Amino acid sequence: MRKQWMVGLLTVGIVVCGLSGAGHTRVQASTTTDSFINHMSSPVKKVADQYKLYPSVMMAQAALESGWGTSQLSTSANNYFGIKGAYNGASVTMSTAEYNENGQLYYTQAAFKKYPDATASMTDNAQLLRNGTAWNANYYAGTWRENAPTYAAAANALTGTYATAPNYGASLINLIQTYKFYSLDSVPVPSKKPTSNASAVKYYFGADNQTATLGSKYKSYAVYNHVKGSKYKATNYGWSKVGGWQGRPVWIDARGYKVSTKTNWYRIRFSKQTTAKKYWVYSSALSFPKTTYSSYKKTVKLVGSAYPVYNHVFNSTYIAKQLTTTKALVNQSVKIDDKATHIQNGITTTWYRIHGGSINGWVSSLAVKK
Repeated sequence: MRKQWMVGLLTVGIVVCGLSGAGHTRVQASTTTDSFINHMSSPVKKVADQYKLYPSVMMAQAALESGWGTSQLSTSANNYFGIKGAYNGASVTMSTAEYNENGQLYYTQAAFKKYPDATASMTDNAQLLRNGTAWNANYYAGTWRENAPTYAAAANALTGTYATAPNYGASLINLIQTYKFYSLDSVPVPSKKPTSNASAVKYYFGADNQTATLGSKYKSYAVYNHVKGSKYKATNYGWSKVGGWQGRPVWIDARGYKVSTKTNWYRIRFSKQTTAKKYWVYSSALSFPKTTYSSYKKTVKLVGSAYPVYNHVFNSTYIAKQLTTTKALVNQSVKIDDKATHIQNGITTTWYRIHGGSINGWVSSLAVKK
């Protein structure tokens, strides 16, 4: 279950009568496991396929978050994901654990959505994954089937976004494999561990407003609709069709690491609009801002504003994904163990890697009290 103060605008708490905390590595299945799977398979597959998500991942989440449908929230309100609020005006009030600004646990009464059936609960969760958060519509893009090549990739994309527990994705994958939820995906699963192949690509998705420019040698590399040499058929568009010049700005929202050649590819678009057509280019076609890292150890406090916390320095070659905001750690002492100097368009900014409670990530120096 996700922690309220870690998720920012997501209205999800810890229901006392359900699972309590994000540290679960597995769910203890009761004698109702078979009944739960039989009851949930149909709505899960229907909704996940409709929203182009992985049914196996949705089934694992429903089992993990609701304790195989035994939580009071799921039995009394058909709420399998602990979503707060009201659904068409219907809600139930339950005790929930929250965290204050100092990270201290306390209990309060809160309204949770009451759904008419399991399908409505699945649909609400699917819409969340598809529509994202108020600050980033692509926040859960890593779970979409067009972006995640496997159910494992989709499950791991929920770590640090949907839940802060570092083993959240692994827990879902364990459930999927143990109970063969992958059969819901209608994708053949090999009976033995697959060997590495030349087409393997690891994908990393991040904030969609990161930028770079076309480098001096961009014409030496083509533009594709997929990573060249991946399992997807790649079409070469050529620069004459899409246009380009040295220094032309591009917006980047994903990185693909090609395992066989140990090379990076980036998904770019030529407009700030997220609906613009996207292409893949080899890393050498781009010029990124310069980022220099150095060891820096200090204990500090954060300012009152809510600054984003990323898994990498924003606008670096890693492609940063927002994990949460600093609001959860305001006025608390956090440790810094690394520093990055970032230069873009002649402007130098400083970033720090912070550690505080369950939050680990990079923040701008503006978030740190002087």
